[in-house]
Amino acid sequence: MNMIMKSIGKSTYSENSFVIKINGSLTSSTSLELRESLKLASKDQFDTIYIDAKDVDEVDLSGINEVIHSHYNLQLASKKLVLICSKKSNVNKWVEITGLNKFIEIIYEQKN
Repeated sequence: MNMIMKSIGKSTYSENSFVIKINGSLTSSTSLELRESLKLASKDQFDTIYIDAKDVDEVDLSGINEVIHSHYNLQLASKKLVLICSKKSNVNKWVEITGLNKFIEIIYEQKN
């Protein structure tokens, strides 16, 4: 997994937010890296954390579980998690299978 993290003052999404962009895979072998990145972001002043997964090609249940776990932990810190993915992606297939969109905001964007 290639991960890029950046803070955003004003963005097209929301003010005072943080974006974690994931390229490649969101699987059991990469979930710890995502957890650590989200832990760092949650300790900062950011209100909203975005996981940009629109360029993820490979995803499994462990990766989706990490998103769910992160959502729960961020809620405890009074922060919001938003998942960005492409409608025609493997990530979105998991969103539909698990019903993730019932408790996490999903933004659909075209793959880069």
